[in-house]
Amino acid sequence: MKIYHLLLIFCFNISTQVSGQDQAPIIQDTVNITIASAEQRFIDKNLTLLINKYNIDIAKDNMLQARLWYNPNLNYSTTLYNVETHKFFNDYYPTSRFSDENIQIQQLLTLGGRYKATWKLAEVGIKQAKYQLADILRNLKYELHTDISDLYYNQQLISIYSSEEEAIKHMLDVTKELYKNGNASGNAVLQLQTQLQDAVALEITSRQSVINDEQDLKILLQYPKNTHFSVKELPMPVTELRKLPAYQAVMDSAEKNRPDLLLSYTGSEYAIKNLKLQRATAMPDLIVGALYSGVNASAAAYTGIYGDMDIPVFNRNQWNIQAAKHQIKQAEASDTLSLSIVRNQVTSAYMTMILINKQLSQIDALYGQDYSNSLDEMMHNAVTNYESRNINLLTLLSLLSTYIDGKTNLLSLQVQYFNAVKNVNLNTGIELIK
Repeated sequence: MKIYHLLLIFCFNISTQVSGQDQAPIIQDTVNITIASAEQRFIDKNLTLLINKYNIDIAKDNMLQARLWYNPNLNYSTTLYNVETHKFFNDYYPTSRFSDENIQIQQLLTLGGRYKATWKLAEVGIKQAKYQLADILRNLKYELHTDISDLYYNQQLISIYSSEEEAIKHMLDVTKELYKNGNASGNAVLQLQTQLQDAVALEITSRQSVINDEQDLKILLQYPKNTHFSVKELPMPVTELRKLPAYQAVMDSAEKNRPDLLLSYTGSEYAIKNLKLQRATAMPDLIVGALYSGVNASAAAYTGIYGDMDIPVFNRNQWNIQAAKHQIKQAEASDTLSLSIVRNQVTSAYMTMILINKQLSQIDALYGQDYSNSLDEMMHNAVTNYESRNINLLTLLSLLSTYIDGKTNLLSLQVQYFNAVKNVNLNTGIELIK
């Protein structure tokens, strides 16, 4: 691990030197980002949401198209070449005194309610598009929250490691001076140098995570590529256990509001309406029309009406009807599975939130709200005592490790709780906890 950290530091220093010599520095625009401002920009700018919003318009257009009647059909026929007069487009035959001219108009009529069943089925597509958009919104919103919390976490870690590095550098200078005077060993200097390298390597890892988080946020929020984000604080939701919603309230909210569950239910609605359409399709279409034929040899024109319909002897759409019945059973099984998944996800998310909440409450009960400040004070006193030679290096390093562990663990717990609350909101389908 030590060798890995040394290699990281070496590569970082080399890349810094090369970039400084060969490339101009990247000019970045720093944006102080908050949850509220990010959510508003996300709604306004996110391209994935915009793309999927068009699906609702497309579904509405498809439904309106399904409500249109079939166009009437007009047919006209006449002579192309008259063999008696030897003329083109001459429809009169002198020998038989026959005028070759026919006009026909017809209209397709759907029977058995197929017209209504068709556009009623298309209406389900509008619901599906809306639920799909809502599901994408809730998932992307959760991704936005976790990206911001992870960015905050890593920026705070960078601050902790930077403070650690400054303290170690100061102690290293003191120890080197003591070493020159014969009051400290060379191993003490080496230990502090190694501790400094560890802190630098951890800082580099956090900076790499910041770069990844910023990349995701630029895509989600449509910021320019040279944007740098700064998260000053992470709003902590309700932490008092008695103020958190009850488990049953969370579960009821999920079953009522989860868009992916509602989308699954529309699958059953779609299957039911498709069965109605298939049964209506079993009734053949009717074509009605009127026609006119030109004067014939008896000097009488012909005008008539007609109807045209298939006789449902062999094909009564029976197997499409049977398939539609199976689709209903399939959709019902899918609904049962979706509900089971939702219930288990909600339970897991709720229990995780309660667990982390209890851990935070225990820290507050045992150490008070100034636990973080107490760690800072302990570290300051440790450095002062080491300079005064009231404690040895081993004790100093132990206190330094305690400080880093305490700071990072508390920070990690706070971020975990924030994410756990957002995960409960994700699984209930609404912002139940603020």
